[in-house]
Amino acid sequence: MNLNLRPISMAVLALLSSLTITATAQEQRRTYIVQLQDQPAATYSGGVTGLAATQPAPGEVFDFRAPSVQEYIRYLGERKTEVLASVGNPTVVANFDVVMNGFAVQLTDAEVLALKSNPAVADVQADAARRVDTISTARFLGLSTAGGLWSKFTGGQLVKGENMVIGVVDSGIWPENPAFADRVDADGNPTFDGSGTLAYLSPPATFKGGCQSGEGFDAGLHCNNKLIGAKYYNAGFLASPNGSKKNWSEFYSPRDSNIGSNGVSTGHGGHGSHTASTAAGNSGAFATVNGVPMGPSTGMAPRARIAAYKVCWTFDDPTADDGTNASNTCYNSDSVLAIDDAVKDGVNVINYSISGSQTSVNDPVEQAFYRASLAGVFVAASAGNSGPAQAVAHVSPWLTTVAASTHDRSTRADVTLGSGTKYSGASLNVNPLSSAPLVRAEDAGLGGGDASLCFSDGGAAAGFNQVKLDPAKVGGKVVICTRGENARVDKSLAVQQAGGIGMVLADNGGGLVSEAHSVPSVHVSAADGAAIKAYAAAQAANASAAISAFAIKTAPAPIMAGFSSRGPNAGDSNMLKPDLTAPGVDVIASVTAALTPAEHALVAAGTMVPPPAYASYQGTSMSSPHVAGLGLLLRQLHPDWSPAAIKSALMTTAFTTLNDGLAGAQNGLLPWAQGAGHVDPNKAADPGLVYDAKKADYVAYQCKVNKAAVQPQSDCITYGTLDETYNLNLPSITVGGVQTSVTVRRSVTNVGGASATYNATAAVPGFTTVVTPSTLTLAPGETAAFTVKLTPAGAASGVWNFGSLSWTDGSHVVRSPIQARTGKSIASPAQLSGDKPSGTRLFPVKATFNGRMTALKGGLKAPTVGEAVTLAPAAMSSANLKAACAAGTDLPNVKVYNVAVPAGTVAARFALRDQDTSTAGDDNDMGVLTPSGAWGYSGNNGSNESVQLASPDAGNYKVCVVAYGGGDSMTHKLLSTVVTTADLGGKFTVALPGKVVANTAATVAVTWSGLANDTAYLGGVQFQDLSGNVQTTTVINVNTGTASIPVAETERTRSKLVD
Repeated sequence: MNLNLRPISMAVLALLSSLTITATAQEQRRTYIVQLQDQPAATYSGGVTGLAATQPAPGEVFDFRAPSVQEYIRYLGERKTEVLASVGNPTVVANFDVVMNGFAVQLTDAEVLALKSNPAVADVQADAARRVDTISTARFLGLSTAGGLWSKFTGGQLVKGENMVIGVVDSGIWPENPAFADRVDADGNPTFDGSGTLAYLSPPATFKGGCQSGEGFDAGLHCNNKLIGAKYYNAGFLASPNGSKKNWSEFYSPRDSNIGSNGVSTGHGGHGSHTASTAAGNSGAFATVNGVPMGPSTGMAPRARIAAYKVCWTFDDPTADDGTNASNTCYNSDSVLAIDDAVKDGVNVINYSISGSQTSVNDPVEQAFYRASLAGVFVAASAGNSGPAQAVAHVSPWLTTVAASTHDRSTRADVTLGSGTKYSGASLNVNPLSSAPLVRAEDAGLGGGDASLCFSDGGAAAGFNQVKLDPAKVGGKVVICTRGENARVDKSLAVQQAGGIGMVLADNGGGLVSEAHSVPSVHVSAADGAAIKAYAAAQAANASAAISAFAIKTAPAPIMAGFSSRGPNAGDSNMLKPDLTAPGVDVIASVTAALTPAEHALVAAGTMVPPPAYASYQGTSMSSPHVAGLGLLLRQLHPDWSPAAIKSALMTTAFTTLNDGLAGAQNGLLPWAQGAGHVDPNKAADPGLVYDAKKADYVAYQCKVNKAAVQPQSDCITYGTLDETYNLNLPSITVGGVQTSVTVRRSVTNVGGASATYNATAAVPGFTTVVTPSTLTLAPGETAAFTVKLTPAGAASGVWNFGSLSWTDGSHVVRSPIQARTGKSIASPAQLSGDKPSGTRLFPVKATFNGRMTALKGGLKAPTVGEAVTLAPAAMSSANLKAACAAGTDLPNVKVYNVAVPAGTVAARFALRDQDTSTAGDDNDMGVLTPSGAWGYSGNNGSNESVQLASPDAGNYKVCVVAYGGGDSMTHKLLSTVVTTADLGGKFTVALPGKVVANTAATVAVTWSGLANDTAYLGGVQFQDLSGNVQTTTVINVNTGTASIPVAETERTRSKLVD
């Protein structure tokens, strides 16, 4: 049985649209991103009569002002006008010309269907909301050491990012931080003092951007020769349901929102400033955290210029899972427009520390980055903070996906028990706490209940089977709280609210974090936390603990962060994600100041100059700008390198992290966690060989995985279609289904200054691994091809094995991780989709045997829509929902459905829809517990949820719905579709080849007709071997009419998984 877990693909999400839509729903306008067939300016290579190509040559920066570009954009504008007129000229939210040809527009359902049928339209997708995901890291990475990359020269300049521009697409910028100043004082430290020496000349001539004024941001005052670009994008946000909920801390300008509280909600600012200063903040900006001097800070490319593109906004959110009554959101339409402008402005690198699709390269942001990369822009993106679960985001091959790991500087404090035993943990505690009574939070709940998670007055304790702390049991004591569900800082706030004077935070495997708390606090490991709890339980009223002030210490590093999202890649099992790891824990950089509402108003009016601020953050948001800055250094050193070459250099020179001790597929040593390894920028500067990829490679890849979105479609003829995605020329090798054997193709280019001979060594446990040829002699700039043949030799069926390939010439080691798993005797696509009442789909199937292949089919079948059920909202994590589901009893906020799945079931799907809720914005989540105990979870924002199963085992399945958050009472309807071979709807037929030839692709055709409109159908084909055993299943989704209208794919909030 295969379990298709959230996040689900757009094809499956389409079923979440209505089966029958009311007139009101049909007339409601929502924001969609529409891509047209013509190529955007950044990738237009010619073909329109009279219009010259506008794609920049390798090593050049896209010039938006060039006459040829302007002429082509006028042509695109005329075509857009025609398309918009065909649907009555609806309101355009954003217009895209450079990295995407299209627009964001507000459409009714009827207009969506009309555009989908327009031959000038390539794709229509619903706008989606995303969320935002150094003091010594430069030294840790070796940049500032003797002989490090910063000491090298190119073009008469040190390699520190001179005259390069990084675009930071994020939550804005806090311009008062000296990390963004363009002057230095007499000691060479950055300053805004007008008497200081100007440290930067005018912006590079290739940069065509600028700054935009707005609330609290004066372009003439706040921009300078360091911060040379600052713009904001909120049309998508304003057009969304959250657009009317601007939080008090927000500025409609490039200024990052502030932190601080107005007594109702807490601001969520600082993220964009932190990422910008990490990537390219000035060297020597002195950082102070929580009143404690931390030393001078620096970005990775300290001489680079910064252009900030604000797309993330803080809004009022009473259901926020961190108890702050506010959340951040970043709409795809705003991000695409910002990326469009960044390339238009002439940036060299983009950092994107914002969540993204976990399954699709057709996501609008991923497609925008595709064209940005073809325009020569290197892109670093965060892998996500849902680890150690398999939830890695940004799965496209043209960008560099960055995981997070520790570095060797840590701020730590000690907990000393009354027994004299001492434990060390992460802390920013300034004031030492002398010995005081110690109590476990689970022993200190109101009414004797469990308060182990320590929820504050603003936290949703009840949804996690928790009570609040009892002041009578906590007053004057140190409380041991357990990490999970609510924010870590919410736990110390809960202790303070109950009268406690200190907190020991016991970890849950996510990794230790130093941060400012409401009471003296230390964050200890899970093992140490268990020992401290055992001491407190044994000593009861006699237990005591003291907490020291923090000190800066060194620690073994790097170790993968527990929160860093793991692979394997849910969108393509033949492609490794993440690509690599970089420092993302306890990263100190610029943030925004904590302001009162009155101070915020003064800043917004321009009558108050706010102070700079620094903080220690953790997340893949922090690791990504490290790689963006390093990518900028490599671009400066090697201006002719493509983004793929930069990525290759970073990956093939990376080193292995230390063991994090996690079990199984979540272990940090595996490529699923660290990718190719931890970045080593000094070695990346001279990698020897690179695995390059250009437009032809990426077009052929997309023609394989996403042909409908290729613009123009004739490119699939011009460049061909990649036979298998594992043959894309990446610096890693991943094969998700090795049958008899697999031969993987690769090519490398010598980027060294001399001819060299490289010899290959390769090994993967459980496989014979043969490299042909095993020796390559290459002149400078020469490219050579080779193959790697993987043949199972004792590998367990369906189990991943991990090895590597290395090329060495005696001075360089060019290493690529290899991940391989044996496949079954038949391979077929996991899923196909259609959107018409009648249709045909052709797809390849490959068998390991000769002869006649047989198949069973089921469907097509419409869902059964259940009765409306009303629940009381109370947030619950995936783990707690699974426990409630296993118990099998309804709760006020949980409904348990028992569904019998018969033997011979081909496919099953369980779904919820936004349209069935009682209040817009209600957030219902869903999980499916199989008879074997496997858990499929769908936890999107909102109530569009789905879990799909292929060839599920027979038995009782528990489908459980939780009212995660929303109105006082929340309704839902469960949609169930269980398809067996007895279901014969839609005249569904399967045409098999007369025979199959071993290891050769054969074509299978499925057809259907006579389906009803506005319905989501499910079917499937089970392919059998010569003995009649089912080897693989292809699930068929056909969503007709309004059921085919795209629904936004949003990521689950992190606390729905684990804190």
